[in-house]
Amino acid sequence: MKTWTMVMILLGWLAGSGAAMAGEGMPPLKPVQLSMDQKTLQHGAQVFTEVCMGCHSLRYVTWKHLMDYPEIGMTREQVDEMRGDAPLTAPIKTGLSEADARESYGVVPPDLTLIARAREGGGAYIYSLLLGFEHDPEGKVPDGNYNLYFPGHRIAMADPLGWLDHDEDEEQELKEQARAVASFLAYVGEPHQLERKALGRKVLIFLVVLTLIFWLLKREVWRDVH
Repeated sequence: MKTWTMVMILLGWLAGSGAAMAGEGMPPLKPVQLSMDQKTLQHGAQVFTEVCMGCHSLRYVTWKHLMDYPEIGMTREQVDEMRGDAPLTAPIKTGLSEADARESYGVVPPDLTLIARAREGGGAYIYSLLLGFEHDPEGKVPDGNYNLYFPGHRIAMADPLGWLDHDEDEEQELKEQARAVASFLAYVGEPHQLERKALGRKVLIFLVVLTLIFWLLKREVWRDVH
C-alpha cells in the first residue's frame, strides 16, 4: 500500500511539473467573442487572403467553398478579386514555395485549415497569438518575433497585423481584424458546426418530449396498481 501511494504521489508530481513547464510564462488567452455571421466571416476571408496567405494555405478549402458555404456566402465577383488566376476549384494556397520559406523563416509555415481544432483554445488561441506580439523584455528575440502566446515565445512568423507598432487609433481595427480571421479559421476548420449544433438542439427537444410521453404513459399503465 505504501509503495502504491508513493508511486501515485510521484506520478502526480511529474504531471504537475510537466503542466507547469508547459504553461510557464504563458498568460491566459485573451477573451474574444467569435462570430459566425456572414459579415465577420467575409471580413476574415479577406484578411486571410490579403495577409495570412502570403505564407499560409488552406489546402482543404477551395475558392468555390467561399461561395458555397452559406455562412460565408461570397459572390463570384468577390472571390474573383481574391483568387487572381487560380482555378475556382483550386485550394486556397500561398504562392510561397517551401524552399523560399525555409530560406526566409527557417521553417515551412503550417497549413491553417485545421489550426483552430488543433490548438487548445481554438479561435481564442489564434486571436491571442495575432495580438500577442511584444518587445522581448530580455532583448534576446528580435522585434516582431516575440510572442506571449507561442511556446518559448520566439515565433518564426513576423507580426502580421502590425500589432507591435500600433497606435490607439489603430487598436480597435486590428482587434477586429484578428477577431474576424480567428472566426473564419474556426469556421473553415469545421464548416458544418452550425448545422450540427442546430440539429443537436432539435434532438434534445425531441428527447425531452419523448421522455414526457413515456412518463405519462407509465402513469396511465400503472395507475390502478397499488
